[in-house]
Amino acid sequence: MSAATSPSLEAVRQRLDERARQLEQLIAAEQVREESGHDVTDLKDGADEEVQAEIESADMGRHLAELRQIELARARLLAGRYGECTDCSEPIAPARLAAQPAASRCTACQALREKR
Repeated sequence: MSAATSPSLEAVRQRLDERARQLEQLIAAEQVREESGHDVTDLKDGADEEVQAEIESADMGRHLAELRQIELARARLLAGRYGECTDCSEPIAPARLAAQPAASRCTACQALREKR
């Protein structure tokens, strides 16, 4: 990745670290809610609790997946391969990295992956 066309790697590292901290806090809060449980007083409450638990489980999955992407981006930073598409090895557009600092693929390769 060219230093002239990219945000500073230190700024990227800081953004990734901050987002990782946010996700870790969200995950910890969801785990506390999950462990605390609730007393179900009737069938409607039970159904509401079940729907809420499914939503929280989906949220937890997204948070964990994003945290994993951040870990991989940090590894690419350390390896000197940040900003390089993991599929085609072409540079990832700076605008894409600005919007999604943990992006591992260029727009074209990501679009192909999503079609599959």
